[in-house]
Amino acid sequence: MRQSLRFSLSSVAKRLFVCVGAALCLMLLSSSQVFATPPSVNCYQDMESGNAGDVLTSTIMNASSHGTGFTWSQAGGTLWVSTHSARNLPGPVLVGGVTYNGTSSTRTWARSDVHAYYRVAANFSGSYKKMTVACYVTPGPTAYYHNWMDTIDIYGDTVFACFSINGNGTGSANMLASVESRVANPFPNGSTSTESGDIIPMVSGKTYWVNLNIDCNVGMTTGTVYDPDNGFAQVGPTATATSNTTTINSPVTFGRVDNHGDDTQCPTQTYFEHILIDYTNAAFPLIPSSGTDTTAPSAPATVRDGTGSDIAYTSSTTQLSANWDASTDNESGISGYQYAIGTSAGGTQTVTWTSLGNVTTVTKTGLSLTSGQTYYFSVKAVNGVGLTGNATNSNGQTVDSSAPSAPAAVRDGTGTDISTTSSTTQLSANWDASSDAQSGISGY
Repeated sequence: MRQSLRFSLSSVAKRLFVCVGAALCLMLLSSSQVFATPPSVNCYQDMESGNAGDVLTSTIMNASSHGTGFTWSQAGGTLWVSTHSARNLPGPVLVGGVTYNGTSSTRTWARSDVHAYYRVAANFSGSYKKMTVACYVTPGPTAYYHNWMDTIDIYGDTVFACFSINGNGTGSANMLASVESRVANPFPNGSTSTESGDIIPMVSGKTYWVNLNIDCNVGMTTGTVYDPDNGFAQVGPTATATSNTTTINSPVTFGRVDNHGDDTQCPTQTYFEHILIDYTNAAFPLIPSSGTDTTAPSAPATVRDGTGSDIAYTSSTTQLSANWDASTDNESGISGYQYAIGTSAGGTQTVTWTSLGNVTTVTKTGLSLTSGQTYYFSVKAVNGVGLTGNATNSNGQTVDSSAPSAPAAVRDGTGTDISTTSSTTQLSANWDASSDAQSGISGY
């Protein structure tokens, strides 16, 4: 199922790129999103073991891995040690309280773009609800639409997320990247997948800093690409895809994980460098920096009740929605938002503060709301170092689940009730006004 669906989605992406590829190539966010203090991650793979040309083995991989609870292994065909595209880590990271600077990089891991299932895996124990994976990726110069070259995959018994790179179908240097996620049924048998409509433009042979995040709490997979040669400014849009809301309990893999078979038209290599994996905080985006950020992010300018323009009333007694303007943070960027719902402005009586990904809309279901009560959303931003900004409150939405009263009387004619009319072309009627004590009458 995954193979046929992804083949079809690749064709769709091809047509989409023809229409909007030029516009996407111009999309570049003005500021990078980085950590001002060293982020704490569960696993840091610096790749500084083995010699150039060595086939990667568990011994080589585990010798350069930092963190407990992770073991590295081959998960299919081989990758090997390379010295191509080696880059320093953009800033220090903490692993188990130890700081790693990653500033003496000499090695990368290379994989063949020809062979499906040429990949390695970081195996971990336990089940987790969210995870962020980040690393340098240098895509090979040739790939084609019929093969989405899986680069990073996060697996689980009933969930997966992947960041994929493919070519533009002409063999030129222009590349595309997207994210995909599983949305129903156990993976892989009987699974269906959803692919992002947001396509990220990339250039083959260029090194990027890539982030892949899956958050099973909100059911979303998110992928971003950053340019280390331009201050880690974001490249293209943030790609998102709907995922399951179960748990992650299987390896993170790097390499070609697609099931389309070998592709002799792609006799090139893709390179990985400096892999970070975090499931404790799963902060996103994950871009270490040596800078300093002690300033909280801005508050959302406006929080609107409802899914679009601001509403004053809702008929539902089980769910509430809100949307808001994006916050900003010039130092470390916005990593997500928190929201609460109360029966007073700024209150948390209905829903206590709850974390979201970097999204600007939420619908909370499973509520037990009281007709006639007004409910208020409060939203605040969280930046890349975990600082929260001031909250902005909505102006409230009142639950009105009661139907209006029926008109007391309906009279034929334009005044007092009539029993006959001489007209053969028109009829008239008038009635007593209905009432609705909560939201009023908007029409008949």
